[in-house]
This record gives sequence, C-alpha cells and structure tokens, in this order.
Amino acid sequence: MRKLNTSLSEIACDILTSESARTAYTILVNLLQVAFRILIYRPLVLFSCIVIVFMAAVPVVVLISPAYTPDVLTEGILRTLHLLPDAYVPLCLAGLLFELVYQVRKIFSSSGYWPDNAGMGRGK
Repeated sequence: MRKLNTSLSEIACDILTSESARTAYTILVNLLQVAFRILIYRPLVLFSCIVIVFMAAVPVVVLISPAYTPDVLTEGILRTLHLLPDAYVPLCLAGLLFELVYQVRKIFSSSGYWPDNAGMGRGK
C-alpha cells in the first residue's frame, strides 16, 4: 500500500525497481537480441559461408576452363556485387528460419517445459 506523503521520486523508484519492470526489461532485451540475430548476425554468417564457397570454387573453375579470363571474372564479380542489395531480404528470411529452429530447439530441450509423466506412454 502506498504512503500518503511519498515524493514523486520515491514512487518512480518503486515503479522502476518492481518485478513487472524487471520482467518488461528482460523481455525487451531478449527481443532486441533476437532481432539482432535475425537482421544482422545470421545473414552475415550465411553471406560469409556463401563467399567462402565461391572463393573455393573460383580457382577450381579457372584452372579447369581456359574460357575464364581475368576480364570475365571481374565482370562476374561486379554483376554479383550489383545483386547484393537484393539478396539481403532472402538472407534475413533465412536468418529468421534459423532463429525459429534455434528457439524451438531451446523450448523443447528445456527441462521445466514438460510435465513429469510426459512421453512415458501413459496417455494421461
């Protein structure tokens, strides 16, 4: 119960240090972390993997086929760089799918999620 003669700063301090404020802060920070992973981290990892595959494949192709000259490779790289802004949306969607799989695995592997008799074949 609130006192009658409390100052505004004490009331604000009580509200900011309450359990509901901590819960809201925790939820907000977790949502920001998930958004960071979906929009920046996962697309960057996927893009790096794609670049590594191309960096490994280009020397093999150059050694196999004499049709690949430095001019052809430069034109292909410039064409690929031109497509990168359009590739960010599919990379973000792939990051969202990876994050969804990660969250589902985290939920299903948590120990407090299932009741004690779940998965025991009792059918209750």
